[in-house]
Amino acid sequence: MKETLIVFNIQRYSLHDGDGIRTVFFLKGCPLRCSWCCNPESQNPRPELMFRKGKCIGKEECGQCGQLCPEKAILFKQHEAQVDFHLCRQCFACAKHCPSRALKVVGESREIEDLLDIAEQDASFYSSGGGGITLSGGEPLSQPGAVLFLKKARERYLNTAMETCGYVPKERLLEAAGYLNQIFFDIKSLDDDRHKAFTGVSGQKIRENLEALCQVWPDLPKTVRTPVIPGFNDRPEELEAIGQYLHGLAGVTWQKLPYHTYGAGKYEMLGRKYEMPV
Repeated sequence: MKETLIVFNIQRYSLHDGDGIRTVFFLKGCPLRCSWCCNPESQNPRPELMFRKGKCIGKEECGQCGQLCPEKAILFKQHEAQVDFHLCRQCFACAKHCPSRALKVVGESREIEDLLDIAEQDASFYSSGGGGITLSGGEPLSQPGAVLFLKKARERYLNTAMETCGYVPKERLLEAAGYLNQIFFDIKSLDDDRHKAFTGVSGQKIRENLEALCQVWPDLPKTVRTPVIPGFNDRPEELEAIGQYLHGLAGVTWQKLPYHTYGAGKYEMLGRKYEMPV
């Protein structure tokens, strides 16, 4: 049986997810539910339906989706389609026949070897600046096959990087690190109560994993990222505490990321509400 990963996006020629030019593979599934998440379509580990209203050509020109949906989850108001995601059972019958791709399935199972073949097509761009491949998400390590992907990538002499939220099995993280050239690791807050309120989980396991990573793999370059979120961790004393915590950890550099709302529109496409101010 061939090993697979559930991928929701492949971004080629990226300049912002590691050294040089990179091919970024975005994997489905994440244990966190960050209120500001810019990739909400990554959270569900399974493929899911997304409705891009602006692409819909309407009932007069098409209207197939309303007829095909067995749950009657698609209705038309003034000839415009509306999806009731509470009724939707993710059968994807509508998306398979949507001519404008307004209804789209986010996430598909792809064989690891096929993904690596895609990366190797871009290999000529990697040589300048230490480029390579990056696993992102979602949380890449929520899929056990991510470790095998990294191992096989190194066997093909590809430079590897990974972005992680850190809330993963420690053993899996440390195994994956053995196949990485660099890692990006999120530390969002040291206040566990606030961390849980805004992300759904405590930050203790994340810090323990970072400390273990630094101890076992001290020479692995680690970029710790902190998205600075209004009302969550933007107080000077909060950021100063994170800086002090990271000081002295082996191989760590710290990067503060500005808050943005680029993913806000995706929530409506998934039938969800964006909880942060726009």
